[in-house]
Amino acid sequence: MPKYFGTDGVRGKAGTELSAELAFKLGRAAGQAFSPRKVLLARDTRLSGPALSYACAAGLAASGSDVHLGGVLPSPAVSHLVARGTFDLGAVISASHNPPEDNGVKFYGPTGMKLSPEEEQNIELLLDGCRSGSELGRVTRYTDAEHHYAQLLREAAADLRLSGVRVALDCAHGATAPLAPEFFRSLGATVSVIGGEPDGSRINATGATHTGPLAELVRAEGADVGVAYDGDGDRCVLVDAAGELVEGDRLMAALAPHLLAWGELTCPAVVFTVLGNLGAEQYLAGRGFTVVRVPVGDRHVAQAMGEQGIDLGGEPSGHIVFRRHTATGDGILTSLLVLAALRRADCDLRRLTCEVECLPQVRADVPVADQVTALQRPQVQAAIRAAENSLDGAGRLLVRPSGTQHLIRIMAEGPDEPQLRRLTQAIADAIA
Repeated sequence: MPKYFGTDGVRGKAGTELSAELAFKLGRAAGQAFSPRKVLLARDTRLSGPALSYACAAGLAASGSDVHLGGVLPSPAVSHLVARGTFDLGAVISASHNPPEDNGVKFYGPTGMKLSPEEEQNIELLLDGCRSGSELGRVTRYTDAEHHYAQLLREAAADLRLSGVRVALDCAHGATAPLAPEFFRSLGATVSVIGGEPDGSRINATGATHTGPLAELVRAEGADVGVAYDGDGDRCVLVDAAGELVEGDRLMAALAPHLLAWGELTCPAVVFTVLGNLGAEQYLAGRGFTVVRVPVGDRHVAQAMGEQGIDLGGEPSGHIVFRRHTATGDGILTSLLVLAALRRADCDLRRLTCEVECLPQVRADVPVADQVTALQRPQVQAAIRAAENSLDGAGRLLVRPSGTQHLIRIMAEGPDEPQLRRLTQAIADAIA
């Protein structure tokens, strides 16, 4: 298993766990592993982003690759532009939904897909052993990156017009802030914005992982829909006109039958992760759909979709993959496609999703220094067994190490929410 790579690239505290030296080595090793002629490298708005970008670019150039710096850009834009054949490899300096003091490095392979664990392992094996190439590649600015990404978005939503629609946007002070508000206005929408200043010191203070401010904005402005992105723009979660959060699994369950009827899906199947709500799965099953479950991470979702020919998949967190359009989660694209579907179905978000009855889920994140040791402690294992016995088949329990932060994540699902809270707290106390 990779030592540095987690669920979505390499992440850690910028300057310590993720140093400029490590970013350089990762760039150099990726350059040697893939031998790309042209690499697109972008970042989110974090204060450590420029230094780590230059370090990673220097490593890629040391392997002989020409590096094109896209500046602040949503990470799915890098995936799109690589998949279009414009570049041979993509790199993004971002820690996605993590706090401002963190940063990360992730790569997109030649097809625009995130790297497999085997490809990540190959990079790690080259970290300390590879040498710089005989010729240095060039590092230049790619000033048209945002323009070309916007063109791709317009192609995907070519017929979408939002005149008369009030949209509340939360850009989380991240990579979507320079683009998303004006893009929605260009489609005719009336737009209210929070988190719209690109500010790495406040990245993810609001957004997809903190939707309370967006719900307040929707109600205050009388918006028809609220849209929240995360720091690097690969997630999108929605809030309906009443301020109610609609997570990704519920949204996909509501959309899938319509998309199938419109010929947008080639088969009645959807990919969920293990976190997907059982109620959403049951809703789909009642309409003739198969739900395929995979581990957490949109990389696993996209891989299963490709292998099984499934056109829709994603996570409750808002990583949603529309395989006809993209190889990875794209927050802006997701919001555009959902709004297009609402227009086509002639309904609002609340009406679209009201029939999908999700079971209560209770989640908790417990900070730990060592995830493996924490989970192996006898008292933690005992608490997990006690919770499973208490659920007695009437619900689900998932306790797992985070692949992006030093956390143990707990999720309990079932019909009795107070019971779920008690069980979750007992496990959290045992871990802490």
